[in-house]
Amino acid sequence: MKRFPLLLALAGLAACTTDGPLAGGTHVRAIMASQIVAPQPHAPSGSDAAAAVAAQANYQRSYVTPTAQTDTLSFGSK
Repeated sequence: MKRFPLLLALAGLAACTTDGPLAGGTHVRAIMASQIVAPQPHAPSGSDAAAAVAAQANYQRSYVTPTAQTDTLSFGSK
């Protein structure tokens, strides 16, 4: 009579085991493999070297002569 709860608990735990695709982590590996995107060649962006040089020069000029900020009705204005 004392062994009945033990046998019932063991039978319940045995029902939780599986021999399917979940055993050994194969299911997790399959999910991870399905989320990996194969590398693709980059499409041409339409930017050439002259445009890149002009953008860099414009960026550098913006720090040499910054535009003056106008007085607005926000915090700290007098």
